[in-house]
Amino acid sequence: MIADSDDCSFTKIESEFPELDEYDVLIRVEYCGVCHTDLLASTGTVPGHEVVGVIEDVGSFVKNLEPGVRVGVGWQLSSCHDCKFCDSNRENLCPDKKSFKEALLGGFGEFIIWDSRFVYIIPEQIPSAEVAPLLTAGASVYAPLKELNIMPTSRVGIIGIGGLGHLAIKFVKAWGCHVVALSSSYSKKDEAIKFGADEFISIHNNPEALQGIKPLDVILSTVSIPVDWNNLFQLLNPYGKFVMLGAVPFPMSLDGSLLINKKISLIGSIAASPECIRSMMEFVVEHSIKPEIEIMEMTSENCQIACQRVGRNLVRYRIVLKNLKFDASDESINHDEVEDEEESNHDEQKDD
Repeated sequence: MIADSDDCSFTKIESEFPELDEYDVLIRVEYCGVCHTDLLASTGTVPGHEVVGVIEDVGSFVKNLEPGVRVGVGWQLSSCHDCKFCDSNRENLCPDKKSFKEALLGGFGEFIIWDSRFVYIIPEQIPSAEVAPLLTAGASVYAPLKELNIMPTSRVGIIGIGGLGHLAIKFVKAWGCHVVALSSSYSKKDEAIKFGADEFISIHNNPEALQGIKPLDVILSTVSIPVDWNNLFQLLNPYGKFVMLGAVPFPMSLDGSLLINKKISLIGSIAASPECIRSMMEFVVEHSIKPEIEIMEMTSENCQIACQRVGRNLVRYRIVLKNLKFDASDESINHDEVEDEEESNHDEQKDD
């Protein structure tokens, strides 16, 4: 499905595949998750990067993958494989990395071609539809837990209970931490507790609510809108970590003394490395972590509906598109027309 314009409309097209490069694999798409990043796809391109499918063909240098194997891909398409970051299993920091936006075709279609070094064999214990959102969103919330050496005894605050936030609650709870959910939508309290939150605080126009919170060791921010950064940073203990997972497209206004006086760290976290994604899937199997998903048939109309709902924050909590031409059957597909939820929660925006 090719993106027509900025209104999330799509048109079905047919195209021929070029000859595979040495490290490429051709994958038949079974499922593809939908996230906010897909809304940034340029007109004339095929979005989609949370892809699960089966290998159809491999390039001449591919040794660890073969046709018929179930695999998945995430945000990153490739890297240079010749810099200090690639040499140390940090390919996601490669200065010459390429994202799904530079792929010939994305996951909103029947096939993709991907660099085999960024293709992951899926453990048999994880259903295809459930693993799709984990390949980007799940890995994004798992990465700081692993890479920042967050202790299981930590008190962790999670800002935003959306596509990223609900997974953050599940991963952080499974890590062993005490989870404090910070949301602008009080209607999500019951679900946040069900996902594993130990506490729920509604922060929308309610600065007094923050005053009673016991200090936190880590805060994971999954929102992509401005919030009261100063009040939130005050929640952190000395040596606390504030991790930005949501990309806020506005300048941050922050009192620098909050960082200095408590030696607080402000940390950004980009999509996970291949090594981290493989570790994440092992963690998912061990702790039976499942995203909250809604499956829709991959038609041009449903691609538009899915992207519009994601853009308006009407999804609880991830949409996964099912390729109708894939041979496997799935009885959980929602064939009915999707209706918008009553509450849009526009102030709590982020999927990945």
